[in-house]
Amino acid sequence: MGRFKIKDFFADFLRDWRSGVFTLILVLALFFNLIISENKHAEAAYTVTPTEDIKTIVPEPQSPAVIRTSRDTELARGSNLMYHLETQGVSRSDSNAVIAVLQDVVNLRSLRAGQTVTLHYENRYFEGITLPMAIDRDIRVGRSGTDGFRVTEHYKDLQSYPVSKETVVESSLYGSALESGIEDNIIMELIQLYSFDVDFQRDIQKGDVLKVCYEKVYDEDGNAVDTGNILYTTLKTGERNLEIFRYVDTDGRTDFYNRDGHTVRKTLLKTPINGAYITSSFGRRTHPITGYNSFHKGVDFGAPRGTAIKTSGDGTVTFAGYNEVYGNYVMVRHVNSYVTLYAHMSAFARGMRRGRIVSQGQTIGYVGTTGMSTGPHLHYEVRYNGRQINPSTVKFPPGRTLENEEARLFQNMLASYDSSLNYSFRNP
Repeated sequence: MGRFKIKDFFADFLRDWRSGVFTLILVLALFFNLIISENKHAEAAYTVTPTEDIKTIVPEPQSPAVIRTSRDTELARGSNLMYHLETQGVSRSDSNAVIAVLQDVVNLRSLRAGQTVTLHYENRYFEGITLPMAIDRDIRVGRSGTDGFRVTEHYKDLQSYPVSKETVVESSLYGSALESGIEDNIIMELIQLYSFDVDFQRDIQKGDVLKVCYEKVYDEDGNAVDTGNILYTTLKTGERNLEIFRYVDTDGRTDFYNRDGHTVRKTLLKTPINGAYITSSFGRRTHPITGYNSFHKGVDFGAPRGTAIKTSGDGTVTFAGYNEVYGNYVMVRHVNSYVTLYAHMSAFARGMRRGRIVSQGQTIGYVGTTGMSTGPHLHYEVRYNGRQINPSTVKFPPGRTLENEEARLFQNMLASYDSSLNYSFRNP
């Protein structure tokens, strides 16, 4: 019984084994047959018969890239635009053509040494020039056709934004303000505004604080190209806090006022020259030339030869000439019986003569050392009813005061300034 079962087991095993091997062989045969069939189809898909057309794809020719370049040059001293273009490699015919179209829109004689002339090229061939005429205006000359040129004017879109600066005086107001990043022309305008109330030689001390809010002008690329109007400034010197606000009235007139609406422009300036220092005050002194003890009836301001001298107030020139004491000097008659005198000039401003009407701050002459003088300086006198008075201590009457509707509008502006400016000075 047991032996019979073992025999049957081996018989079944052998039968099942042969069946499995046969099945495996059959599956492998079908698999290889499938691979061979796919390879034949793939070869057939990529086989080109001799009867098929073969097309060659030729790329279209591309035009060479246009390369535009520009180069800034400057007009040399004694040169003119025609000569300048030729020295920069521009042909005579192109230079003549540029001049021909420019001379109808630009006074070429007004171009001075240092004038920027931008040359434009296309693939290294001359294409035209640009002349900056103002911060917001360029004149452009570009090639038009094969031989001609055309002129166009380009106006820039400038934007003004207020900036706030603060400085603490160390040695001088001018030097400290310059170090704090305030532009030179803004500093000079500030000095002019405060000249009505401040003696810059005596009043300004170390530790005084100047704050100013003014406009900066930016071009389309975001570059600062100029400064605009002073909007507000305050100078803390000693016990005084001198605030000045710019205000445009309903008639379009612009002036500067203190917080009470009084214009800061008074009848006369205390200091008719910028950046000067007092070398001799009003009062008794020993004369530097005669050696006698005498009364000095003016104030002397030391300054380099050629420094501009400005008239202290609106008025009429009553004398412009020379004498042995004052040298070259000018006298101006003002309102309210005031007369000012400016002596030892090296030269007069153009057109300065008797009867000439002058405006406050207008240049009337230049510092020199003519007459009885030991060095370049300005001798400045103020006369009231024919008698010399001390320019440093006299209280000159103020000018305009805002009233009625103008006063109300001005106070509204101050309320806006108080909120915005306090923030700007805390967050420069």
